[in-house]
Amino acid sequence: MNKAIRLLVVEDHFNLREQMAMILGEFEGIQVVGEADNGKSAIDLCADLHPDVVLMDGMMPVMDGFTATAEIRQKFPAIRVVMLSNGFLGEELRARGVGASAFLLKPVWMDEIASAVRAAYMEIPNPL
Repeated sequence: MNKAIRLLVVEDHFNLREQMAMILGEFEGIQVVGEADNGKSAIDLCADLHPDVVLMDGMMPVMDGFTATAEIRQKFPAIRVVMLSNGFLGEELRARGVGASAFLLKPVWMDEIASAVRAAYMEIPNPL
């Protein structure tokens, strides 16, 4: 892969978000271009930063990750979303229903997240 995957990390817990951004940015082929603490900020940053993939927490204040994912996929169809969640009943189906490319349960290893980000990036965009 010649071009680094531009990744936006969205997580409301500051320490976790910082750790994920720092560690994922060390993986070959992944460049963390921004961080957000809620879904609304994530949508705004997608317009400004044009990430390839968004790593999105499911449950956050202001706007949850499911609502934000649906809006991102509608406004920016080329951007892929990898959803992270605590695994409440029905969340994986909900994540797929709003357009997430992958759904991972917390806690998760960073190499699993990096693999999911790479796989999401390699998806063929859906025609509109």
